[in-house]
Amino acid sequence: MRALVADLLPVLAPHAMLDQDAGRLVLLVGTAHAEVSLDRLTAACAKLPPHAWPTRVEAWLGEKTGEVAAALQEREQRGLVEEALRVQVTPRKRRGERRLLMCTPYGNLLDVVVTHRPLAGGGPASVSALSREDVNRLAVADPGSRALANTLREELPMFTVADRVLPTGDPVRVISHSTSPYVTSALLDITRFLPGPCPYGALIALPRYSEILLHRVHPQSLHQAARALADLVSATRARAHDPCTDRLLWWADDALYGVSFGRLAGRLRVPRTLRGLIH
Repeated sequence: MRALVADLLPVLAPHAMLDQDAGRLVLLVGTAHAEVSLDRLTAACAKLPPHAWPTRVEAWLGEKTGEVAAALQEREQRGLVEEALRVQVTPRKRRGERRLLMCTPYGNLLDVVVTHRPLAGGGPASVSALSREDVNRLAVADPGSRALANTLREELPMFTVADRVLPTGDPVRVISHSTSPYVTSALLDITRFLPGPCPYGALIALPRYSEILLHRVHPQSLHQAARALADLVSATRARAHDPCTDRLLWWADDALYGVSFGRLAGRLRVPRTLRGLIH
């Protein structure tokens, strides 16, 4: 079978090479190449009479050459895929959606999603999640590690940090970049953005993918500051072109906890795990 493939290559795929020892076909397309195993072809021909093998091999070569050419062309059109990979922290996605995407849980409330964005142009709305099908078709190796490294190296240093004041007089730190959909990924290295030591943790909000709000917790002003921060989050998210979530999070000891407000008094409900911090 391998000898037959070798005989047909000069005619049907003159730019291909055959590694007979490994049983793999190397298809050259432009400046790139792809390796294709002959195992499926061998299995298919085993079910056919020998006189039908040349036709089957010819069809297989044409099919594989076309598939590889299409995949590599798409890869070139999408830019340098590995360099364009990023991670984006998002609210927890539905289970069915998560199975299709390259993503992993981040705590109990968020996901870290591998995304792709064209290297030139585009804004927060131009990002697209990378599906498992995309990874297989484009032959992207270790996309999660590449995306994380790219984000930490290329994106985080570009974020701006500004300290502002809530209507209650409590401070709030704003981490942002107007054209980046990856600012929420600052959560993956949040200690570099904290406004100094946070012995009681920090309240964090992600109203937009291009902005994080951060308030250092002080027990005495916790409830009024949390309410003011929640109001700011709602207003920011309502007018955002890249809305994320209006959920408030409490970061402490390198963990994130979801927080909410009581229905009657409207006071912040402190997670049981964190009550020892402020009492």
